[in-house]
Amino acid sequence: MAIKLHSFVTSCKRYIQVESLPLHITGILRKMIDLISLRGCDIIDIHNAYYYCEEDGTVTFYQADKAEVDHPGIWTYMLYECPEGQEKVFRDSNIDTSLKPLYRLLAGDKLVQETVDINQYLQYRYQEGEYLDVQLPPEWNNQEGRKIANLLFREYQVFKKSAIFAETAGENYMQTVMKKFIQAATSILEAGGNSIEFEYIQHEILKQVKIDDIANLILDLNDYRIWQALLPSESKAVEYAFNTALSRIA
Repeated sequence: MAIKLHSFVTSCKRYIQVESLPLHITGILRKMIDLISLRGCDIIDIHNAYYYCEEDGTVTFYQADKAEVDHPGIWTYMLYECPEGQEKVFRDSNIDTSLKPLYRLLAGDKLVQETVDINQYLQYRYQEGEYLDVQLPPEWNNQEGRKIANLLFREYQVFKKSAIFAETAGENYMQTVMKKFIQAATSILEAGGNSIEFEYIQHEILKQVKIDDIANLILDLNDYRIWQALLPSESKAVEYAFNTALSRIA
């Protein structure tokens, strides 16, 4: 049985209302920007939109504050599949659904986004840094923690910059390096260490990481544009991979 929810018709779904997080608000804004580009209209012409967040399995609905819109606001729901005929919406009247956070973004402000671990921090800062003031996890929110987090973000950012690290060999290298870097960083912070120690450990880790596959991939692609786009690099791991590949050119 089809049901109508915030101007959209759906079936075989159950919705449980949850609080709209800053990440959901930015998702709606991005969707609105996409609609503006597609339709060639202005933001005032977007009366409703929705955004599905794969990371947490939620869907967020937007309805504009217009005379022709019955209930303006922003609503976020956990989304579940269900058998046809068992569709249902579980609402929570205590959740704030106002448009104020979206208006803040439109005014050029950033929304504060807390994170539960360093992986989430890196992901949110990279994807949503334009709109979110991404906060470090509490155990990282100190002078040395911030320095090390910036070093990790530098690595993450450069890795994400090139499609070469979306290839199997490149992705495996990136995941292995980032995992080992984060493990080392966490141990150093727990022991009361500092960013200088972390930078030393980075070099030691790279000497131990399997490098053949990514080095061979760089050589096989043989595309100078990749080198131009990534070098010189602020990433120790990327520099190491390309320098290793360079050393193998006869």
